[in-house]
Amino acid sequence: MKCDTDYRIVNYGDQDSLLFLAGNHRTFIVTRDLGDRLQAGFHMLSEDEQREWNGLTELGLVSNENSIALRQSTFEDGADLAINVNLTNICNLACTYCFADGGDYGRIKEAMGHDSVDHIFSFIEGNLTPSRSVRLEIFGGEPLANFPTLREVCERSEQFGAAHGVKFVYRISTNLTLLPAGVLDLFARHHFIVSVSIDGGRTVQDANRPAKGGQGSYDRVMRNVRKVRQASDDVTMVARMTVAQRDPSLIDNMRELWRENIFDYFQIYPGVFPADDAGPPAADGGKVFLDMPAIPNKSGSSSSASSASTASSGTDSGKRYINFFLQDGMVGQFREFLAEYPRLFTPDNRFKGVLEYERTAQLVLEGRLALAFCSGGRTYFTHSPDKSISPCHRLVGDPSFDVGRGEVGLTADPVEWRGTVDQHPVCGQCWARYLCGGGCKQENFVATGNLNVLNEESCGYQLLLAEEVLRMMALSSAQYRARDRTELGGLFVSCGRPVVDSGRAPAPATSFLHFRQL
Repeated sequence: MKCDTDYRIVNYGDQDSLLFLAGNHRTFIVTRDLGDRLQAGFHMLSEDEQREWNGLTELGLVSNENSIALRQSTFEDGADLAINVNLTNICNLACTYCFADGGDYGRIKEAMGHDSVDHIFSFIEGNLTPSRSVRLEIFGGEPLANFPTLREVCERSEQFGAAHGVKFVYRISTNLTLLPAGVLDLFARHHFIVSVSIDGGRTVQDANRPAKGGQGSYDRVMRNVRKVRQASDDVTMVARMTVAQRDPSLIDNMRELWRENIFDYFQIYPGVFPADDAGPPAADGGKVFLDMPAIPNKSGSSSSASSASTASSGTDSGKRYINFFLQDGMVGQFREFLAEYPRLFTPDNRFKGVLEYERTAQLVLEGRLALAFCSGGRTYFTHSPDKSISPCHRLVGDPSFDVGRGEVGLTADPVEWRGTVDQHPVCGQCWARYLCGGGCKQENFVATGNLNVLNEESCGYQLLLAEEVLRMMALSSAQYRARDRTELGGLFVSCGRPVVDSGRAPAPATSFLHFRQL
């Protein structure tokens, strides 16, 4: 077994380390001394340690269910058919980091109409997966600016579901500055997941997401958030935070929304900027990377993310992009946030977790694995008002990525989107491969000009997230680790990252001294 490919050592506390196995996601507590030696290899075990390791192997706790499950999977496994319904080309906000060129992606000239709704349901009929469950991801622009078509889509889904025995799940990504008549009833009737773009308290939200006239958006958003929550408890509310500032700190900013006791879940994403717009510079005027996990190279050996990412990622055009979480001070804030994170779960607050963190914990604790980074081009497609079909909602603005037309369906085989993480020459050698799934193709393309050449900053962030969630789980209580995470499968975490059960058997109780099960 090879360190940072087959397993990872994660130090935590003052005296202990975790031994995380990539092959089955089992995790063991070991002493810091043993962890240090395991970074050099298993040949460093003492006789007693080797005897215990052999015992774990005989009990079936050292295994490779993940790779076996992945080889046996198809592109339809792990996620339902999902249609990103790109309802409109307009947005009333001027978010500082918008990837959609203000809502029209540089090419969408009108809102979606009736013809496109017909095309969407024809596409669904022709591309149903065996689960016979379909997600409708309502998107834009600002989708509530085209409420009549949203209502038509929902009405058609009821008719289609009854006629074809199909279950629909509804989710909308909205800034919620608009609340058209009838939308509260629609949300309640269909048990919507309402993902609200809100970056924190008033100061942060108004700076990051102003109206196009320059006014702040916080008061309008929160007024409407409260109306949605008061209208129905059957609506799942998600706060989608993009982090693009150091002050207030991540934990203080998130707590402002947490104290409102309105949101069931949060999503916390790093802002990704052109290098010239990366926000406040580091103290020395440059980028600082703090003890980042190792990124494997094509040969399988590892280089630190610090050295691998010292230069910002850039496309062939020379445009450089920076992941804000990897800037000076932000890694420390992220770690401080996760140290505090388990204490956010309280009986008097409806908070159920940060989706990406809870999904990672679920994969480790329940023996599941990610087949790929997302469902884009596998079972997830974006339908836009111009009748284009894209494998990724972030790439709608580039016609070269179109894979079909609304009136005819798929016209190109999205084979490039349907590979698995083990097929990637770099990701397939990474210890976190079955947690991450292989990296965001759109972020790869923006940074390198190639869907499959890694954006090293995005990779560094995914490794940081995986390692810090492991550390958080080791420091948290058994009560936190035992939380029910069943609901996560229906919440479209990480753009519908396809996740399957590995078939890992329940672990028998053990009393080993050197390798203690987490």
